[in-house]
Amino acid sequence: MAGSRLAGPASGAAALAVTAALAFDAGGFHAVSWDRALVLLAVAALGLLLLGGAERPGGPALLLVAALALSTAWTAASWLWSASPPAALEEAQRVGSYLAAAGVVVVAGRRAALAWLAGGVAAGAASASCWNLAVRLAPDWTGRPRVAGDIGSLADPVGYANGLALLGVVAAVLLLGVAAAGRPRPLRLLAAVLLVPVLADVAVLESDGALAALVAALLALLLASRRSQGWTAVWLLPLPAIGMAAVASAGAIVSPAHSDLLAAAGTGHRLLLGLALLCLAQLGLAQLFLPALARVRGVSRRLGVVAAAVVAASGLAASPFALRGHERGAYWHAAAREVAAKPLLGGGAGTYVDWWVRTRDVQLSTQEAHSLYLETLAELGPLGLVLLAAALAAPLAAAARLRGTAWGPPVLAALVAYDVHAAVDFDWELAGVTLPVVLLGAGAAVAASPRPVQLAARARVAATLAAAALAAAGILALAGSAPLAAAGDAAAAGRDQAAVSDARRALRFAPWSAEAWRVIGHARLAGGDRAGARAAFRRAVELDPAGWQTWAELADASAGEPRRAALAEAARLNPLWASGS
Repeated sequence: MAGSRLAGPASGAAALAVTAALAFDAGGFHAVSWDRALVLLAVAALGLLLLGGAERPGGPALLLVAALALSTAWTAASWLWSASPPAALEEAQRVGSYLAAAGVVVVAGRRAALAWLAGGVAAGAASASCWNLAVRLAPDWTGRPRVAGDIGSLADPVGYANGLALLGVVAAVLLLGVAAAGRPRPLRLLAAVLLVPVLADVAVLESDGALAALVAALLALLLASRRSQGWTAVWLLPLPAIGMAAVASAGAIVSPAHSDLLAAAGTGHRLLLGLALLCLAQLGLAQLFLPALARVRGVSRRLGVVAAAVVAASGLAASPFALRGHERGAYWHAAAREVAAKPLLGGGAGTYVDWWVRTRDVQLSTQEAHSLYLETLAELGPLGLVLLAAALAAPLAAAARLRGTAWGPPVLAALVAYDVHAAVDFDWELAGVTLPVVLLGAGAAVAASPRPVQLAARARVAATLAAAALAAAGILALAGSAPLAAAGDAAAAGRDQAAVSDARRALRFAPWSAEAWRVIGHARLAGGDRAGARAAFRRAVELDPAGWQTWAELADASAGEPRRAALAEAARLNPLWASGS
């Protein structure tokens, strides 16, 4: 009985820890991050199966797990026809981490209650938003450097403003759910107050896509809410909307001079004071008026509509939808070319970047198409897109079934926000953004399942073997990605011998890694061993012949005809680089 009572809080704490850990680890963008998550979640699922059994999953839960499992397999299989085989295997590891996240929630069943999962994700995402708000408004108090190294440094901790803004939107709609239905009362009040800094950070990040996702999420929340609490909670939005407008109007805050991040610190301090006052007012509103509004269903609903309109208008005013990221048209055009060239199977997972540099007509740099659906079609073909659609649709359908419950509407709103934003950005590549949403979707799928039935012995054995295989694959992947990450750090610090040593350790477990050979090549070249560098770069281009940078590096280490041949291949793969335009 005690174990049963602790299961909910434990699942909430785990969701919080995973969400925050990935967000603060550069948004889970690097392989070592999602490989760690893969191992931990797969081992957790295996432990639950061995020690506690599992429920038979309902239709949505089974569809979600099956779609992610097949997506993982199909992504890995694209190694067979990809021009960049190592990328396919790396991409499969990331999808495998999403499979592990869904799997552990489905195995936990109703022990991982949706309320606790949603609360944990909300807390973890809110912590990232609040930290970014602090470093943007008071960089002198948080120990930030005076000069921003790149645009990612303005989106600390995730490293990408649009992804961090989406995480804030997810946190906001879940906090509305906590404020409406959370227990105990202090938790509801805390959630109401946190809406102020979380939505202020969304405005600071100035992401058009995230604001569109926020509007879509609020609309989904209002349409799905049958209970008065859902409408009442939306009335908590006007004060956060004022904070959004105030922050967005401070140009030096949303667009600081990179030469000196501290130049706007005075303005930031004043904004922090204003936001603190709004937090106090929000606390008073929630404490004094929210219970009364909840008792008047009709008034609550009308006020909710007005409040949603206010925050939507505030968001639009904060960042007009002029598609400032107009370069996406060029990105999408390159993806469409890959679709046309490889209509059946796609070009292979992770190959979009190769198509971009080969076909672009503008001097822009990107690794992603900034559209999950178009990039999936380009890289994995129609089957890949169908599997992705199934993985996204199953949780949506499950959350829609739960719209008469307290947690169905806010979780549905969070899923809608992700699906809308993913159409115009690369959230799938940020495990710190996608994996928490997978946890929510799996939780909704479990909650929407029929009355729980214990998993049959044969099915439990099969599930245990699958979890063990996934955990083993994750351990092998981490054994390759961890030393490769260490090799990159060592190379950046000028420790060439350590870089070579770490890269060779990575190759023991990831012999397909062209990146490890590139590290070795750079280290040898820095040490004056040009012959050794050439050999390393040649091995890298054998493993990944589509990598134009490696061909250019091979040319740098060569002379005569081999140099001209390598330069010609680099120019073929990246014409604009060759032309210098």
